[in-house]
Amino acid sequence: MMNDSFRHIIFDFDGTIADSMKLSIELFNQAAQKYKFKPISEESFEHLYKLSILDKCKALNVSLTSIPRASMEITRSYNRLISLIPLINGIKEVILDLKQRGYTLSIISSNAGDNIKKFLALNNIDVFDHIYSAKNLFGKDKAISSFIKKNRINKEEAVYIGDEIRDVAACKANNIKVIAVAWGGFESLDMLTKADPDFLVNDPAEISAIIQPC
Repeated sequence: MMNDSFRHIIFDFDGTIADSMKLSIELFNQAAQKYKFKPISEESFEHLYKLSILDKCKALNVSLTSIPRASMEITRSYNRLISLIPLINGIKEVILDLKQRGYTLSIISSNAGDNIKKFLALNNIDVFDHIYSAKNLFGKDKAISSFIKKNRINKEEAVYIGDEIRDVAACKANNIKVIAVAWGGFESLDMLTKADPDFLVNDPAEISAIIQPC
């Protein structure tokens, strides 16, 4: 199903644009040694894959109080290694096509703004009008609400593209449409389906099929 009312396209970053799951796991496991987290193993990944973020934290012994410090260290390491992170296959063409067709493009992510900007420049997709870094891992609904109000965006003209169930929940809380992508690797297709997004896609090219030229 296509939609001709969208004007403002908002992307998540990790798992949606950047194929960063492998590096994220490696950096988490490095932090696990210092903060007494349980490391992510190949054996545990399939189980973790089916859990929500909060349940992932519980399973990995990640306390809420440890998240800010651990996240800061992981973010610094991420920045040093960002040139090793590949783009999601096919997403560059979609982004450039949407920009060429006149859409306003934004990113809302819990990753650091400097990391995002560096990655976009390295991959020649530095075409986004807004980059908003949401500091609270569990507060994406508030980040989306703040972003929409600050930029005076008509909710009926906005669509968010993300790979996690928290993205879907945050969009529902803000009454904006959401396209869930199945290639992020952080949560299972079954979980995304149960979250009931407005659209669920398996390939970046399907995004262009949903969003008609404005």
